[in-house]
Amino acid sequence: MRKIFLFNLGFRIIVFLGSLYSLCLPGYSQQGTASSPANTSLDPAPLFQDSGPNGTVPLQEGSTLKKSTQSDPAPTTTIEQVNVYAQPNLPMQPTSTDIDSVYGIPMNVMDTPRTVTPVNQTLMYSSGVNALGGMMNPMALLTVNPTTYGSVMDFMTDAPYVLGTQAVPYVNGIELSLTNIMMGNAGLPWNWNMIQSFDILEGPANAVYGQTQGSNGIVNYVTKQPYFDKFRGYVYDTTGMYENYLWGLDIGGPINDKLAYRFSYMGVESGSWWQYVHNDEQDFYAALSAKPIENYTADWYFNMEFADASPIGYSGMNRPSNELFLNGLYYTGFLPPSQINSFPPTYPNGVPIPYNQFPGAGLEPVNRRAMLIPPDAAQTGYQGMTQLIQRVHVADGFDIVNNTLVWYTRHRAIQPAYFYDEAVMGDYEVDNRTEIRLQFDTPVGGKPGRKTHWGKKEDFEEQEGLNFSHYVDTGFEWHYQRNVDYVSTSFLNIPNEFDIMNENPLLWDARLTPAWQALVAQQIEVPIPGMPGYYFEPGNGITGTTDSQYWAFAPFLQWNIQFHPKVSLLAGARATTYIVDAVTPPGTPSDQFAQFRTTSLAPLFNISPVYRPFPWMTVYFNFNWLYSTAAADMGGFAPVFTENNMRLLDQYIEGGLKFNLYHNKLYLTAAGIRSHLEEGYVALPPVVTHMTAFQFNLNYQPTRHFWARAGFAYMRGISNFSDLPFGPPETQSYSTGYAFRHHLPLDDAGMFGFGYMPGVWPWIDFPEIVANAMVSYQFSNGFGITLSGTWMDATPSFWNYTAWIPAQDYANLQLFYQSKHWQINLYFWNFFNSHYWIPYAAAAGASPDSGSNSDWVVPGQAFWIQGTVAYQF
Repeated sequence: MRKIFLFNLGFRIIVFLGSLYSLCLPGYSQQGTASSPANTSLDPAPLFQDSGPNGTVPLQEGSTLKKSTQSDPAPTTTIEQVNVYAQPNLPMQPTSTDIDSVYGIPMNVMDTPRTVTPVNQTLMYSSGVNALGGMMNPMALLTVNPTTYGSVMDFMTDAPYVLGTQAVPYVNGIELSLTNIMMGNAGLPWNWNMIQSFDILEGPANAVYGQTQGSNGIVNYVTKQPYFDKFRGYVYDTTGMYENYLWGLDIGGPINDKLAYRFSYMGVESGSWWQYVHNDEQDFYAALSAKPIENYTADWYFNMEFADASPIGYSGMNRPSNELFLNGLYYTGFLPPSQINSFPPTYPNGVPIPYNQFPGAGLEPVNRRAMLIPPDAAQTGYQGMTQLIQRVHVADGFDIVNNTLVWYTRHRAIQPAYFYDEAVMGDYEVDNRTEIRLQFDTPVGGKPGRKTHWGKKEDFEEQEGLNFSHYVDTGFEWHYQRNVDYVSTSFLNIPNEFDIMNENPLLWDARLTPAWQALVAQQIEVPIPGMPGYYFEPGNGITGTTDSQYWAFAPFLQWNIQFHPKVSLLAGARATTYIVDAVTPPGTPSDQFAQFRTTSLAPLFNISPVYRPFPWMTVYFNFNWLYSTAAADMGGFAPVFTENNMRLLDQYIEGGLKFNLYHNKLYLTAAGIRSHLEEGYVALPPVVTHMTAFQFNLNYQPTRHFWARAGFAYMRGISNFSDLPFGPPETQSYSTGYAFRHHLPLDDAGMFGFGYMPGVWPWIDFPEIVANAMVSYQFSNGFGITLSGTWMDATPSFWNYTAWIPAQDYANLQLFYQSKHWQINLYFWNFFNSHYWIPYAAAAGASPDSGSNSDWVVPGQAFWIQGTVAYQF
């Protein structure tokens, strides 16, 4: 009741102040806008639409950036300012606006030789990727892009999966490297409150952005921008089944004709359909944009997040089997704490215990909401960022951009059931990139005396000969990162010794076992200084205990040459030098001290020819080659790393076709992809993974009332363990049902798959075929409906194929209404109440953390309803 009262009081105060402020501003009217004529004939947008007229990043009036298309070699233009708050008609075609997430320079999607999925506010809310507040929604992401199939860990990451690996996250073009994307660890729940839109790119980053860790994709988040046209804002409240509560406000406007602001707040106080899962967040975001003098703009962003959560990313439902997937039956039975051990479970005399001898071993119907998360599992802390982007327009065809990001995080998390914990003591990173952007023409041949044209002249005299057009983005970037992290994972392979149906959840605690207490006595598990109940392992390798700092320095060059209106070539190069110093953190016993120091060079190269035989068709090829690095738990470097972890090859090849048909109403793409990605193990050769994929996407918007999307992806991944002494890692090498039938112990394999031989292994827990679709229609009276769904084929959950996740489907229904001031949305998630499953580690062959992949899965959330009411002013 107190929350409702305070929210209503705040709502009335905000509305009153907003109205008063708008009336007092000279030259600004609640009814007036500066919209362009195109803004009145686009398609319906759902709740909280705050993008620019074409879904672009709305910068202040007068900002100058360059637009580049193959048909027009990118004159310097003025970006349109924000026109209305709740844009009722937003274009859903990817070709409607230029993006710079792919090559660092603004390009139309038709000219971009990569598969990229722009996600504007309409698509964000229609799909529900942010419906869980601060957590990812992996099944909703699949309705946006069929290659973003994720995992249990996806709920706690700061980026979706792409082609089987977690994407590298970027914020306004700067890499967020305080995360280990291969381990799926990002720390606190992701803050959707600050996000205005994002672009999902398949393949590595460009030479301008750079990339520290290897991945099959990146995602670039664009944060909310200030309003220069007038004061505007909204307040909203979201309530859903299973104690799902979100609320917030967003306001902004001009301070004067040279300065504008934006402030946004989101509160989350949610339980969950899943047992013992909750998320409480307080998120604050602020932005200022300034144009103090002609040809100079500055944009400043600030974000702060406080969270208290027990995310399902740290666990799930244990003991997956065919009986669980097909019949909803769970294998029961558990050991008393005195008999629980690791590598594998044993009696005190060292004899392994066959699972069928566990007390109470058998089958019974499962409660799909049950999770292996003790009531005291927790994740708490805070994180924030500040970013400053400055742009100087020196002359036609000559711009300078400086982008500086500072990110800070301090948090701790504990999952007693298999004893994973981490303590991040205050990690931070500072990144600064300066770009020099040049556009010019170089005439070739023709009359004597022809000169280079700097900038694009609209009225220059026609001359004989060829005319090459260039867009160059070159400069220098430096990065500093500091990590002090404590992590414990040595007891990882005991989850299947607990019974989530019949055992007291307070007993799901490894610290109660004599085996754990023996590890503490032997100083294999060491108490974290100043944090009672938390432990760490000083030399736990890739999992990440470290006291690390590193510098990175990188010159770069990205060059786009248009030889002919139909032919162009993009080429880029970057050379990143890492200077690393990592030691074991304070509290480490002296006999376990370790240190890793190195200076390493990691080059990057990309090249892409593009051919446009017709204005509506693009044929392209892309090749990316770079060295990436491994990372410790929160993105630094571990003191037990070797040079093997500093030069991991990431190679990506893509070729495809793009079609823009029926007067920009139908957009089609087809692409073939082949990636080579190396994952690092400490003091061992890397595991080489390959992804072969074919992807098809369709976007159709014939009128402002209707839009539709559809996608299809075939993806096959393999991992080559031929150069290692073991095969794929897996804490349990067969399903619990197989262990029951054949009198075998659970959690048999330890941290590595000792039961599997080296060789080439296809990925598990990863469907090879995924298809999605989404359609939306809005009537003239403001009412509308959106339908979305995904289907995927069956996939094995164990390397020896003893259990299979069956073919799955997932569908959502959204009803909405929009008027000048009110927006109402009613979501029906999992509309057909499908029983689907999300594995612990999707594409288990593509992550060193895949050793846990068969200990648990997450049962997909059942049918649930969520409603949102917003008032905008």
